[in-house]
Amino acid sequence: MLFHYAPAVSRAARDAIFLRMRAEGLLGCAMSAFNAPTMADWRRITSPRRGLLLCCYAADSTITDTGAMLSCALFTPRRGKVWEFDCTTFRAASRLAVPMAHGGLTWAFAHLDCAAIVGLCPGPNRHAWHLAEACGFRVMGRLPQACWHARKHQHVDGVMVLCTPRDLAERLDPEHTNA
Repeated sequence: MLFHYAPAVSRAARDAIFLRMRAEGLLGCAMSAFNAPTMADWRRITSPRRGLLLCCYAADSTITDTGAMLSCALFTPRRGKVWEFDCTTFRAASRLAVPMAHGGLTWAFAHLDCAAIVGLCPGPNRHAWHLAEACGFRVMGRLPQACWHARKHQHVDGVMVLCTPRDLAERLDPEHTNA
């Protein structure tokens, strides 16, 4: 399946994504640091002043239809040319998570001034960091009590993952050499 990507720039578009995540029961995963994520929380973390919310659509859909959106990823600049990445895949497209992430990371490396993209997954959220590995991220280590886990009401270890353009190229082309 082919995809196309577009930033969600309007508040209405970002709000619609929050509402869809809530309707699909995804807020607890997408916003695991919040006990009861609110629209105000979402607006704060997805503000264009803080980063870029990138949406993924099937190539034959329109970018104005939030219902046709397959996934979204929040890219936030961290330090230097390192950006942070958080991704949510909507339920109907979960089987496409890896190729969508590959496309989103490729888009980010082409359009954002970044040399690397990091993620910090709560340790108990194993599917997230295993999925990150499948997408081309390398596990860099565990950061003790780095993540607030609202459901557990405690800080948990965070699994730090990293992807560079080279990591992504190697994942997309297994014959890619280290030359």
